[in-house]
Amino acid sequence: MEVRKLILSIMIVINLIIVSFGFIFTSSWFWLLIIPFPLLLIALYHSFQTKHAILRNYPLVGYFRYIFESIRPELRQYFWESDMDGRPFNRRQRSIVYQRAKNQRETVAFGMQTDPQ
Repeated sequence: MEVRKLILSIMIVINLIIVSFGFIFTSSWFWLLIIPFPLLLIALYHSFQTKHAILRNYPLVGYFRYIFESIRPELRQYFWESDMDGRPFNRRQRSIVYQRAKNQRETVAFGMQTDPQ
């Protein structure tokens, strides 16, 4: 079973269990829907969108990629390599390829991007 279908199935089952407990026992069970119901809606939305493949295939866990990407400069500053140290392609070359693949910016060349001294 695909990860996307597994996550959606688990989220639907959790929401149905909480709703059924709310109808069977007491309505105070509906307070538990505050977290899983919005997560289910987000997962459903991202499962059917076509713009981001990571969010489509991993509807909830895919957000971690964007979170870590946003704090990447801070992590890299203290723990990992710079933009020009990567092998076989450094971070700057990869980011240019990613931008061109998404048709965002085509004006960045592969030429010299650092001070040659």
